[in-house]
Amino acid sequence: MKRKVFLILCMMLVGMWLSACATTQTAQKPYRISPQGTVIWEDEFEFMPPPPDWKLLRPEGGGDINFGFMRSDLGGFPSTTTFAYDEEPFGCTAASFEGREKEFFKRFLFNAILNFQVLDRKEVQVVGGEGLQVDVEGKDPVRGEKVRARVIFGKRGDRIIGFYITQWRPMDGTYDTAAFDIFDKFVKSFKFLKKSFYETL
Repeated sequence: MKRKVFLILCMMLVGMWLSACATTQTAQKPYRISPQGTVIWEDEFEFMPPPPDWKLLRPEGGGDINFGFMRSDLGGFPSTTTFAYDEEPFGCTAASFEGREKEFFKRFLFNAILNFQVLDRKEVQVVGGEGLQVDVEGKDPVRGEKVRARVIFGKRGDRIIGFYITQWRPMDGTYDTAAFDIFDKFVKSFKFLKKSFYETL
């Protein structure tokens, strides 16, 4: 009985989340909900959705990400948190995680003048294989803003893919570590349901 109630509550939360996302979508939705409450995205990816207060981000006509989620946070401008899945993270020449990390951070958040400091770097397991997690903090003293980010590189076949979360705050603002827990759950639940275009060549 408890399990049935729990499943009903989960489905209600997913329904609320999807109705909140509906305003950002036109035409056909790119996802469906599995009986387990996971999101099946374009029959290619499966993952646990974030809570309903996160809005879906999907660039029209291409962009820097495949899709992601955004939430406005309490506090002064620019208090927002965004996380995303990226099939082609910045950089293309480096085949190693460490090489891609160097390329990636040359262009990451390029529209801000940020001095990045690496807070943590470690090997992780992601999408069933080896990966690299890098936590950084960047500060823009001119605008009085700071950002904390976590970037996780993994592999899909021979190609490097990425997940990342950015949390912006005013310089005197406080970071919300719970958002990073939500991001980590999203990454841990992420599965590929079929081979990528490059894996079929």
